[in-house]
Amino acid sequence: MENDNRQSNNDDELPNKMRNMSVDNSIDENYDETSDLNIDTKKNSTIEAIGIVINVAQTFDEFAPLIGTFLALGDEIKKLYDKAKHNKELCSFLLKRCNGAMAAVRDLDMRKTENRGFFSKKGNLKLFEEFIKCMEKIKKFVANVSQLNKLKKYFYAKKIEEELNELVKEFNGYMSSLNFSISVQFTDDFATVKSDLKGIKEILSHIWGVSDDSQQNILDNIYSITKKNKNFQKQVKQNTSEVEENEPLLDGNKFSKTKFCPSKRIQKRISYGNCEEYCFKEFSNNTSTSSSADQSNQSNNKEIQIEIRREVNILKLLKNFKHIISFYGVAQEDTKYYLVTEWMKYGNLHEYYTNFKDNIDLKTKIKFALDICRGVAYLHECEILHRDIQSANVLVDGNHKVKIANFGLSRKFSDITRNILQNLENIRYMAPEKLAVENDENNNNDAQKKKVPYDSKCEIYSVGALLWEIAELKKPHYDLDKSVLLVNIRKRVSEKYCLPFSNDVPTEWRTIVTRAMEYDSMWRISIPDICRDFYNLSNKIHSDSLQDNTEVSTSNDFCTLSVDEAINVHRSTNGDKQKAWQSFKYHSLTNLEAKYWLGYYYYHEEKIPELQQINKAEKIRIAANIFKETADKGNPSAQLRYGMCLWEGNGVGINTLEALKYLKMAANQGNSAAMYIIGKAYWKGGNGIEKDKKQGAEYLKKAASNNHPKAKEMCNELGINN
Repeated sequence: MENDNRQSNNDDELPNKMRNMSVDNSIDENYDETSDLNIDTKKNSTIEAIGIVINVAQTFDEFAPLIGTFLALGDEIKKLYDKAKHNKELCSFLLKRCNGAMAAVRDLDMRKTENRGFFSKKGNLKLFEEFIKCMEKIKKFVANVSQLNKLKKYFYAKKIEEELNELVKEFNGYMSSLNFSISVQFTDDFATVKSDLKGIKEILSHIWGVSDDSQQNILDNIYSITKKNKNFQKQVKQNTSEVEENEPLLDGNKFSKTKFCPSKRIQKRISYGNCEEYCFKEFSNNTSTSSSADQSNQSNNKEIQIEIRREVNILKLLKNFKHIISFYGVAQEDTKYYLVTEWMKYGNLHEYYTNFKDNIDLKTKIKFALDICRGVAYLHECEILHRDIQSANVLVDGNHKVKIANFGLSRKFSDITRNILQNLENIRYMAPEKLAVENDENNNNDAQKKKVPYDSKCEIYSVGALLWEIAELKKPHYDLDKSVLLVNIRKRVSEKYCLPFSNDVPTEWRTIVTRAMEYDSMWRISIPDICRDFYNLSNKIHSDSLQDNTEVSTSNDFCTLSVDEAINVHRSTNGDKQKAWQSFKYHSLTNLEAKYWLGYYYYHEEKIPELQQINKAEKIRIAANIFKETADKGNPSAQLRYGMCLWEGNGVGINTLEALKYLKMAANQGNSAAMYIIGKAYWKGGNGIEKDKKQGAEYLKKAASNNHPKAKEMCNELGINN
């Protein structure tokens, strides 16, 4: 970079330096030059140099606005990548290429005179204009494949692949025609990215649990809700009192009252028309008095109920998604107004597990967790943030199904329709960045601290806390004194305290919670990934259950261990490695963790008789293939192992950039060894990886904070503050 800047500065001095240069290659070197000839030569050199500079300036003027447009498009693609919810690897694949092209274009801009041949070459201007159009296509493509509401046109992954092929072919053509060099390897990771593509069908069926016949309706709903929500938010910002599509109020007198009233504001009613049960939640306290103050209150409450109705008209569209409570409208009875939703028989989740704790097994917990996360994912796709994820805001219906409740499109809606007590409880679930500045009565000396906006990363932290609660059937920080709850929770969180798990909680569940509740928001897992991981965990538990029911010993001296038992046997000092190997082999067809351990044994264990019959090179090759297969399916240990295979060339060809990709996948799942390797690679650079000490320090600090010994040592040696 310093050389580039120095070169750029030297370019400005070109006319002066040209005074001492001979540009006439036809001059005989043996000719006895006279002083007059030297003077004429210098004059000619100066005139020619000035002509070059003028010519470069004229041609560059045509390119200048195009260069600005090109670089701006690259920056916009980077922003889209940062916001990507789906097909992140694909977006990264394209972003790397765009970054390479942007680097080449920046070089043109910085070294105008040296690149005069490019600017003066006939046809390059037209090619560059067409390249901009290609970048616009890439921007549109990334925007479409990374957001579910725009992914609708790509119902199957194959359609994405077809368009991707065309884009890459076009992009490569322009890079070649313009003679732009790029260090990013194209072919090796192209096949990997294509194998990872997620069409909308896979996302909706696997991650969201939406049946094939309902997928089109869900997509239409997302599009409609998102559009209406955006219009509503614009009206709120403009403080408009306009009411769009404001349907009539429901008549409260058409619903019979019951004696069941969970609180003063909530009651169960039954429709005279269809005999269905509904929840009526009062959100105003008007009285029929004639005082001017009361009349003012009535006017104010009328405005409130109109705004609530505007929101409910949009929220009603959510009822087609089974993991979110159904809104039916706003009812009026005398001077009171009620929010009308479906009736949830068993109350909130905290009440439910308090009353039915003995009936809640691991399968039920996983079902609850997955359904809640699917509900949050749906809200996020509709660009709706819940803002208060906690067990009090998850309700349980008569079929023991959980649904997300108590949210709206605005803070006013939430404040009006929520319980004050549960608002106080939300500090148990609050993200560190919000906890540090909100609700602090003793924070007078910190008044200038910047208020952190609430975003999806804050919500992910709350989801993580709720997932811990479901695993343990206890509220987060249940052991703290309620009278000083805020102070104590803030202290714990600032010290990066981790909520402890019982021994029977699956490792996968612990990993999800740990990643969701990362102190630094940039490291938190995305909600689609949480859904995917719980979907995989659900399948694993189901598979293990089937095996437990059908497993029969094939010999008198061998009994198949469960995967967890086999891992424990493997790790024990005197464990029976042969028994562990046989168990991993048995489970490998249906269990991802077992398949990974199968690869581990091919790579490391030479004392297994069956493996001793295979030569070492072949075992390493088989291991690498297994690591790749399980890595691509989300196993962090396999991602680390395959990354190292690529890095060192064990069983596969050396490919450091591809290795870095897999190591980052492992690091993003909390693997501290991967964090350390990436940090070291960025810090030192080389092997095709550009030195980036800032990024290297971040990974090293993260690894050290996860107690990786070598990372701690390196941070101390380099003076990197942990």
